[in-house]
Amino acid sequence: MVKRIKKITKNRPTRERKRIIVVGTEGNNKTEETYFRNLEKKQTRYHFIFAEGNDTDPVNIVKNTLRRAKAEELAYKQGDIAVSIFDLDVEVRKKEQLKETKEISRGKNIYIVTSNPCFELWYLEHFGFTSKPFNSSNDLIAELKKYITKYQKNQLDFEMLYPLTERAIKNCEALDKFHEKNGSNSDKEFNNPRTNVYELVRIIIEGAGSSTTREGGCISDQKNKQALQ
Repeated sequence: MVKRIKKITKNRPTRERKRIIVVGTEGNNKTEETYFRNLEKKQTRYHFIFAEGNDTDPVNIVKNTLRRAKAEELAYKQGDIAVSIFDLDVEVRKKEQLKETKEISRGKNIYIVTSNPCFELWYLEHFGFTSKPFNSSNDLIAELKKYITKYQKNQLDFEMLYPLTERAIKNCEALDKFHEKNGSNSDKEFNNPRTNVYELVRIIIEGAGSSTTREGGCISDQKNKQALQ
C-alpha cells in the first residue's frame, strides 16, 4: 500500500502529490503492464500500481482491481483511478463476462478498458489507420509484425512507439467513428477491430484526473464526465 504522508509547511507551497492509477490486467502475460510501466516513466502526474493475480477472465480481473483499489484507499476526488484492462479475443462467451464486469463495477469507481481482439491493436494503430477485421489475436499480431518484425509479447520497443502516440489516438478515434457510421454493434466493445486504450492513454498524458464520482463501466460510456473526454 502506498503511504500518504501529509507534510505541513509554513509560508511554502505544498507539492502536489502524484495521483494513483491501480491497474488490473490479464495474468497470463505482461503485455499491458509492460506498456504502462514504460508510459509511467514519460510523465510525472501518476504513480502506477498493478493489482496482483494470475486470472485471465474479465470478471476476476475486475475483482482483483477493486480489491487492490480498496487496499490503496484511492482518493477518487483527487484524481486517482482504478482500471481493468483485458482482451475480448473475438470470443462470444466474453459478452456475458463483460456484462457481468459492468454489473460488478457499477458505482464502484472503476473503468473498463477493452481491446478486440487484443491489446496489440493499440500498437498497430501507431503505424496507420486500419479497420480490417481480424479472426484472432494471432492474425492481428501477424499484421503488427509487418511493422515490428521481431515483436514478442512482453518485449516492447517503447521508444519507437511513443513518438507516434498522438497518431495512434487519432486513428483509434477514427476507428470508433467508422463503426458508428457503419452500423455499430449494440455491444460496441465487440466491434472488430476496436480498442479504447487510447482514452486511458490520453488521460495519463494530459493528466486530466477526475474530481467526480464514477460509475463502473467503459471509459467511453462516460464521455460527458470531467477528464474523460
